[in-house]
Formats: sequence, structure tokens, C-alpha cells
Amino acid sequence: MAWRIDQAVVRGLIDNCQRGRTVGRIWLVNQKHPLELELEGNCWRDIAGTCLEFSNPQPDYSLVAPQISHPQVGVVGDMTASRKMRVHAPGPGMHHVTWQNHLSLEWFDSVNGRVLIETPLFDMSFTHRHWQLTQDEEQQQIRRNLEVMRHFMKAYLQQDENDKLWSKENADEFDWEKRLQESDRLSDAFQELLEKYGDDDDCHEKISYAIGWSHTLEAEHEIGEEDSIAELEAEFLIEELLEEDESRAWRESSWHDSDDDDAMEGNPHPLQIKAQETASMAMVLLADRMDGTGAESRLCSQLMMIATKLAGTLHAGDEEFDPEPGFILAMLKRCLYWLNDAIASSAELLERCQHPAEKTSLEAIRAAIFDIRAQITEMRREFKQN
Repeated sequence: MAWRIDQAVVRGLIDNCQRGRTVGRIWLVNQKHPLELELEGNCWRDIAGTCLEFSNPQPDYSLVAPQISHPQVGVVGDMTASRKMRVHAPGPGMHHVTWQNHLSLEWFDSVNGRVLIETPLFDMSFTHRHWQLTQDEEQQQIRRNLEVMRHFMKAYLQQDENDKLWSKENADEFDWEKRLQESDRLSDAFQELLEKYGDDDDCHEKISYAIGWSHTLEAEHEIGEEDSIAELEAEFLIEELLEEDESRAWRESSWHDSDDDDAMEGNPHPLQIKAQETASMAMVLLADRMDGTGAESRLCSQLMMIATKLAGTLHAGDEEFDPEPGFILAMLKRCLYWLNDAIASSAELLERCQHPAEKTSLEAIRAAIFDIRAQITEMRREFKQN
């Protein structure tokens, strides 16, 4: 959702010497001219009234600069050089974290939407202060920033109060695809807001307000007649998503080691079993080389996604589990897209593989991917005929 450009930054400056106006210039890797910023609004108190200069001590010139509009014209978001954020660090225990000051420069461009530079690594210096932002003025600016975030999220989520998409019974494949796209956008929006507000004391209220589940920022401790069902459901959903986010690292590292006592008890579908076995093969082969962005990471991530979605779509262990045909067709179609991506990732790995034993394993994984794709294609044909 956000354009995160900090890795492409060489150096830059943010100038809020004029009250109510923030301008800037940011030099990006492999770009001749700087990115110009022309924004309405003020920075937080630590930057307001000054000109902040920053530089990346180790710019990566192998990167391609993001293709965003020049100049950037819009409104400021939260701009500060002293935001404390949690950093997960190597150390004893699963939840070993440290707190570090981050440079956080957020703005909303009229073309590109939310743009973000967020890093603890840059060197910084300030000019003398031309004017002082009061604490009350800062809180007013932060509230305006939240309003802008709410407006941005509404546009991204394409919210329509009159939309009857989810109330339609026996929805077909295409209706379900629209529902799944809406669900994807909601998940992305929540994750974006969790990263931004997760360390705030009023995290729940800000996320609920920004995403459009609540019309006020005040926390509601009692259920009254005026409370809407949507707002009450949102509160429980946020709690669940927060708990899920905290446990995601553990689940992602141990999902393939589950035994018969785990969540997928019963009678899993043979296709789901094959997908899980294929994903496990890839994890065993490539786990020590996964860096989060390379073909190894993409292949494992794609195969894990397919296995997980097939488990939720085809699981037969629960007698009450009876998904609509439209839902199954839509999910199987999505799996086909991910399988095509997995085929491309495996081809990239095979092309540069020099080790005969590893190449044999990659060819076996690739063959399994083709087999899964063929079975899904046949399954979709049978569902459409019935």
C-alpha cells in the first residue's frame, strides 16, 4: 500500500521553517535530479520550525529508484526524527526486542498516495529553530494526520455502505473473487495500520477509526444501545488480528512440523497433502538461503500459501464444513495464479543451480507443482460441470 522508499534514499532534507508548509528534496539512487516535496501541514515538534538534513550511510546503488511522480504534492503525515519503535533483535527468548529512535517521514501525495521513509539507520542534523510548535498544536496536527489516513484507507478499501456483495446467497465464482479481493484489501490495510499504530497506547481506537469501523476515537468500555454491531465486531476482530500478528513468526516457522494433534485433524484432501509435502520439500531444501526477497523465499512462500489455502478450501475433517461451490472455484483459481508464480520461481532457481543433487530436488518440486496445477484445473472443470 505505502511507497516505502528508504532503501533507495541517498540523502535529503525536510524544511518546515515556514509554519503550515513543509517542503523537501530527496536524492534517490541512480536519479540525476532530487524528488521535490511540496506539502501542506507541519512536522512533529522535534522537527517543526527547522530544516532536517539526513543521509544514508550505505546507499545501495544496485537498486532501481521507485517510479513515483515528480514533484510530490499533497499533505504531511507523521514526520518525526524521534519516534521510538520496537526492533526485534537476536537474543534469548522469542520476544527479545529493543526500542530505537526512528526517522519517520510520512506524506500523502495526490498521485501516489501514502509515501514513507522509516529507518533507524540514517545520519541526521538540524538547523536552528525558526518557530516553536506547541504541544496542543502538535496534537491537532497528529489528529489531522489521522484524518488523512482515514480518508486514504477509505479510498483504498473502496468502501461502499450500500454494497450488498456479502449478503448475496449462493454467490458464484466471480462474486466470491470480489469478496476475496475485498478481504485482501482489508488485511493489507490492517497490517499497514498495525505497523504504524501498534506501539501506541490507543492502538485499538486509532486502527478502528482509520479503517472506518468506528466514527469516534473515544474508547467504549460499555455496550449501549447506540453502539453499532459493526463497531462491536471490529473491537473483537482487532483483538484477534493482534494476537495472530504476535504469533505469526512461531506459526510460520513450525507449520510444516505439525502432527496428527494439530488443527488439521480429520481427513485432509489428497491434493492438500501433496501441496503441503511439496512445500515441506522446498523448505527443507531452501530454508537456509531464504532472505525474504529472492527466488528461494518466493517459492517457499508461494507453496506455503497454496497448501494453506487448499487446507481451508478442501478440508473434509469437519462434517459441518460445506463451502459454496463459488467459493471453492474462486480459491482454486487463486491457487492457479500462485502455482504459475511458483513455476517461474523454480525455473529461476534451476537456471542458476550448479549442484546436481540440488537440481534433482528442484526438478522434483517443479514436477509436483505442475501435477498440482493439473489436478486443480481438472477439479475446477468438474465443479463447473456439476
